[in-house]
Amino acid sequence: MGPGQDIQLSHAFDATMRSIGPRPRLPWHVQHSGPSHTFRWLSTSSTSDRPLVPLWISGEAVTSSSGGTTSVRHSKTRRESCEVVLAGKEETTRAIRESRRAFVSWRDVSGWERKAILSKALILLRDRFPEFTTALRADAAWSDLLIHADQSSAVNITDGAAQTAISIEGTIPQTIDGSLTMVTREPYGPVLSVPAFNYPLTLALRSIVYPLACGNTVILKSSPLTPQFSHLFGPLFAEAGLPPGVLQILNLSEEDVAERVEQIISDDDVRMVNFTGSVKLGRILAEKCGKYLKPSVMELGGKAPAIVLPSADLELAANNILFGAFVNSGQVCMSTERVIVHDDIAEQFERVLRETAEQVKWSGGMEFVRPGAVDGAQALIDDALKEGARIIYSASSDSSSSSSSAFAPTILASVPPSAALSTTESFSPILILQTASSISSLIDLANSHDTGLTSSIFSQDLSQALEVAKRLEIGAVHINGMTIHDQHGLPHGGWKASGWGRFNGQGAIESFTQTKNVRIIKGGGGKLPLEMLYGGL
Repeated sequence: MGPGQDIQLSHAFDATMRSIGPRPRLPWHVQHSGPSHTFRWLSTSSTSDRPLVPLWISGEAVTSSSGGTTSVRHSKTRRESCEVVLAGKEETTRAIRESRRAFVSWRDVSGWERKAILSKALILLRDRFPEFTTALRADAAWSDLLIHADQSSAVNITDGAAQTAISIEGTIPQTIDGSLTMVTREPYGPVLSVPAFNYPLTLALRSIVYPLACGNTVILKSSPLTPQFSHLFGPLFAEAGLPPGVLQILNLSEEDVAERVEQIISDDDVRMVNFTGSVKLGRILAEKCGKYLKPSVMELGGKAPAIVLPSADLELAANNILFGAFVNSGQVCMSTERVIVHDDIAEQFERVLRETAEQVKWSGGMEFVRPGAVDGAQALIDDALKEGARIIYSASSDSSSSSSSAFAPTILASVPPSAALSTTESFSPILILQTASSISSLIDLANSHDTGLTSSIFSQDLSQALEVAKRLEIGAVHINGMTIHDQHGLPHGGWKASGWGRFNGQGAIESFTQTKNVRIIKGGGGKLPLEMLYGGL
């Protein structure tokens, strides 16, 4: 998942900074005002001056638990940034029961009331952008551009979810027996939501607001990489008027996360799972959902291709491809990871792509959030070079502007199929250039990967571009635009190993509600011929 429709190259740096505003220091305490409370931040650990990140259960911050606590280190500085309260078996069970209890009432709340709460949450969210920004940066390194794009996208998604709450409709189909049948759409119940970390505000909100809009309750698993940020959602939605128990937020330890997640999925009170993340983790969660027969929405990773056809505007293509490949250090499931170029223009496009990158004058590396990501990215490049690939561009090394958690944006060509990089989602600022001799072979190469989340086609021949788009086995195709795009009203989700189910608008309604037939027999019905049950036996 990535930035919303507002992320365009026209976002000047000054405009970004004006939008983000100053970076205030958070007051590490709780402020009370009148009958409702506003959590401005967290309590301080009794054993240190680091903030203590609580659980959020039944509308309250829980500062001690059977799971104990753990320390979190900043992704770049590696200094301890906070102490996190962990949910043990007891707190997880309580969160599940409270979520089910709250669902009994929440499912009957009208769409207009749900819309009002989500709209109030959006107003509060805008006011607290500085808080969310500071909380993010307290735990990890994020660029100004990423934060601005994430906020713009989150506004669009939350506003759209509010509209979704009043857009849920049923049908009255014709019947062969003249009965009146109403087909309604009903919420599932408590939903386990597990968002990815990489577009933190958008993905966390998406995993909350769409299930809520459809009448479900939510148990949110917070990201261990951004715990201080994750906790802000509980108080925000409480102040917006969300009843206690409709949203729970659990922090889980690395040691028992698998056990706790299975505890949640296996519980009869939990009715579905909503996951955004890697294909690898998606397979594990899908297996658990299958074991316990729980429906799920899976928005998984990809290795998005950008196809460059002979008629393409090469400078435009290079510009959009580089942005789509390197924004947020490549930490986007929709990142452009493959460029597939027609042989007729391959040599020319390689030169334009390299020159475009060089003109930017990137220096040093781009920051990662996940520990160990640098080693993983370097291993992919080393393997590709060993297999015969060649580097056609790499940002200049500048130790003064880089860190141990940063990686230089890199473009490789001649990557053979035997190299892991040709099939593995790098989730890094790494781009590979591939070529094909015909339109059909371009399409075959794009479809050869087992994922299919998003793609781009660059061409000034719209008719040809549309023909190629029809043949791509991919959830989204962007003609003359980058692979990263999402907005409310457009169904978002993948094909093949990129998952199933859809977010946004009607797609969210279909994913987070289920149908129910209510049939009324005309005239009260008639007696059935019981005496014929044994006839002919």
